Formats: sequence, C-alpha cells, structure tokens
Amino acid sequence: MKILTALTLSALAISSLTAAADQMSHQPGTSEEVFSTATLRGSIGLRYWHSKASTDVRGALARMKADDATGQTVELVAALEDVPSSTYFKGYLGFGKSSDGSQSIRGVKANSWNTTDIGYVTLDGGWEVMKFAGGAARLKTFVGYQFLSDDFSANYTGSSVKGSSRWHALRLGLSADGALTDRFGWSVDAAVVPWSYNEFSDTFTDIESEYTYGFEADAMMNIALTSNWDIGVGGRYWWLHSEYELDQNQTYQRYGLLLESKYNF
Repeated sequence: MKILTALTLSALAISSLTAAADQMSHQPGTSEEVFSTATLRGSIGLRYWHSKASTDVRGALARMKADDATGQTVELVAALEDVPSSTYFKGYLGFGKSSDGSQSIRGVKANSWNTTDIGYVTLDGGWEVMKFAGGAARLKTFVGYQFLSDDFSANYTGSSVKGSSRWHALRLGLSADGALTDRFGWSVDAAVVPWSYNEFSDTFTDIESEYTYGFEADAMMNIALTSNWDIGVGGRYWWLHSEYELDQNQTYQRYGLLLESKYNF
C-alpha cells in the first residue's frame, strides 16, 4: 500500500511539473515565441541589364547628341522588410559599359564610338499602405535617392570628344507586388523625380542644372525554383530632363531588359 501511494504521488508530481513546463514554454518572451515569429524578411541577388540609351544636349554652349548607346550592366540588389511595422528598405548598385552607339556635335557625325562607363546606385525606403486582390497583392509607397553616372564618347577626325553626366536625384513613388500562383510572382516600381542636381561636361563646357525632373519604372516577373531561390525577367525605363543657364537643356533616357536571380530569406 505504501509503495502504491508513493507511485501515485510521484505520478501526480511529474504530471504537474510537465503541465507547468508546457505553460511556461508558451508564455510571451520565451525562446519558442521568439523563434516561431519572423519579424524580418528579405532578399539578395544579382541582375543583368541590357539597355539602350540616348542623350540630347541643346543650347548656345553645347550641342551634342548620342543615340543607341548599348549598355551592359551587372547589379547587386537587396531588400529588407520589417513585418510588424510594414516598412521596408531596398536598393541596387550597378556598374557596366556602353560598348556601341553614335554621336554628333552640331550636326557633325563622329567616325567611331568609344567604350564608356555606366554606374548607379538607388536606395529606397517606404511602407505598405494596403493589400488587394484578396490579400494576394500589396501596394507600397516609398521615397528614395539615386546617383547616376553615364558617359558618351566618340572619335572625330583628329580628336576624341566625351560627354559626361552626373545626377543626384530624389525619387518619390509607388511599388506593388503580388503572387499569381504559389510559384509565380510579380512586382512593379514607378517613381517620379521631382528634383535632381545634374552636372554635364564635355571637352568644351562644364555646366550645372538649375532643375531636373523625370520618371523611372521597373517591372519584374519571377518564378520560384525552390522555397528560397527565384529567377526573373523584366524591364526598366529611365527618363530625365535637365534645364541649365543660357537656355541649355538635356534630355536623357535609358531602357532595356532585366534578368534576375535572387535568394529569399
């Protein structure tokens, strides 16, 4: 009888301790609560951009036009989202070359094109404003900064003439993304440039913009190859217009095909 009583008391004690431990493990602030709720998610990847560009500078000081500048650039792209606050940060850094094109100065066409450099960085931050399509898509807004450097150079009889543009631009825009199926997704970014500082220089002049405005947009379609790895295809378009002193102005555009591979975490 004493042995049975002891076994019964022991079983009750173990049951009580197990229940208490189970209750403690589900209280807020324990390790199970922390690791079961993801607060950050993001992605990191590489992009290739095959593009065409043109720039047209007109006025009394400089008059240069470059067309069909074929660009090849590689980008590092990353994004990070804080789920509880619905805020996010994203950016991309790109470097490349323009290997082909045509140029003319005051109507005189160049004999040949020189390979030139392209470089840019874009940093955007914003927040989610709404969900739609039954919760399968999101609309977000953002504010950002862009630095863009693009050169154009060609050879004329006996000389080489280079044009260089540097922009420091403010971006204000909307972004949307969503899922078509479990494996297919899409994203679109559209931004206006209400202001930018732009400096243009060539062999003869060096001028600074009084103001610049423009429009930029990206669109991507992605397919999930695994739970963490996506590949995608899309397009991009940039258009910027600058006004200078002495009735000088510049119109610039670059557009083309994007290919993407990224890891999601």
